[in-house]
Amino acid sequence: MKEQTFKNCFMLKSKIKTHKSGKMYNQPHFFILNKGLNSGKPFRHYVCNSFVFLADDKNERDFYYFMLQGIWELRLLRPYLKGTAIEFVRLGDVIDVLEEVLNSVNSGNRSFYDVQKALAQIELHQTNLQQQLSNLMQLRKALFYEYLRRK
Repeated sequence: MKEQTFKNCFMLKSKIKTHKSGKMYNQPHFFILNKGLNSGKPFRHYVCNSFVFLADDKNERDFYYFMLQGIWELRLLRPYLKGTAIEFVRLGDVIDVLEEVLNSVNSGNRSFYDVQKALAQIELHQTNLQQQLSNLMQLRKALFYEYLRRK
């Protein structure tokens, strides 16, 4: 796959916005949670209290989704959490951390596309396992129901 140079800071500021409730997006996008201890976690579906990343195409969306997934899993946004009762992260801090990570990735000879396929496979397996676990829980409930309701 052809290498692509991704947007720098001033372009990122125009790509990440605060999500307004009820707004629909036609272009590829994902949501970034901005409240709570999971602030910075990306979601492919809508979540309350989130920013939205508006990408130009699917490749750009996937690249930034996995970059933010890595930032969240490594807890790189934790030092930027504000607030006492309900912690939150500011949009500017998300952009700053993302820019810092992009600069470190772009300075080396690492290709994110090599890792992206493996990450996508892991995510697919994780979704499959979650579905299997859900099915097992339903089976468990059905067995209890059958046993306890039997006369």
